[in-house]
Amino acid sequence: MRVLVLGAGAMGCLYGAAWHRGGCAVTLVDVHEAHVDAINRTGLELETRSGIEHLPIPARLPGEIVEPVDLLVVFTKTFHTHSALQGVARAIGPDTHLLSLQNGLGNDRALAAFVPQSRVIVGASTMPSDLVGPGRVRSHGEGGTRLYPPFGGAPDTARAAAELLSAGGIPATLDPDIHAVIWSKAIFNAVMNPLCALTLRTPGFLGAHDESRALIREAVEEGAAAAQAAGIAVDAAAIHALTQVSVIDHATHEASMLQDIKAGRRTEVDSINGEIVRAARANGVAAPLLETLWRLVKLEEAKLAEGRAAG
Repeated sequence: MRVLVLGAGAMGCLYGAAWHRGGCAVTLVDVHEAHVDAINRTGLELETRSGIEHLPIPARLPGEIVEPVDLLVVFTKTFHTHSALQGVARAIGPDTHLLSLQNGLGNDRALAAFVPQSRVIVGASTMPSDLVGPGRVRSHGEGGTRLYPPFGGAPDTARAAAELLSAGGIPATLDPDIHAVIWSKAIFNAVMNPLCALTLRTPGFLGAHDESRALIREAVEEGAAAAQAAGIAVDAAAIHALTQVSVIDHATHEASMLQDIKAGRRTEVDSINGEIVRAARANGVAAPLLETLWRLVKLEEAKLAEGRAAG
């Protein structure tokens, strides 16, 4: 299987490495030249609890992609999806399937703008991963992946992708109830990501304090109520359990919003908290905690924008 990973950040590299180990012909694509050059020069350096690997996976800039692939995996920030896919349009052939393992809600619709709905796959990951530097990624923690075609297409390609991913070291399964999976991950992210970003701390810190533990519990219940009102039957207990895994097994992992705030970048809070809050409003449900977290992160983004303008 020819696999192109679009957005070779921490998660893109982690998953690209697994498909590479599983026997796929993987190409990593990113816009950061130093990162691409480092991977091509010495191989992708991946540090896990098992040790350090150097994997000979080719990395390319978007403009260097000229041939169609079997599976195009999107790991870019959600607000870059459209432009990123346009940048690798030559990789999308008549049989190419698009897979989103991005955060947030609405990624299935974004991919369906580029291929028929039957060739769209979406999924959710519970793996931790951090970009240490150009060409270097660290993943200290366990997790897995669930995926499925969201519009009712045949699951053959999704099944093959899951099997190859599992063979490469990341457990992956098909889940026909993928909309509940996506919503559950979005609720988890809407709680843990903003709290990490606003406190400038990792999940272990949140698990060590009564105030944050209470906020996590209440915000998860709020998100579950929003999902139920939208007709999505999520399991709140499973989301609570995932937050516990986060504060214990992923205690030192830097959540993506925390990484973004520290780097002065825009976060994905609009497609995570914002989408949940908008869905709650549309169905007559209040989500005050999730909305407050959303607004506070937006204020952090505004502060960063002021700083950039002043500089």
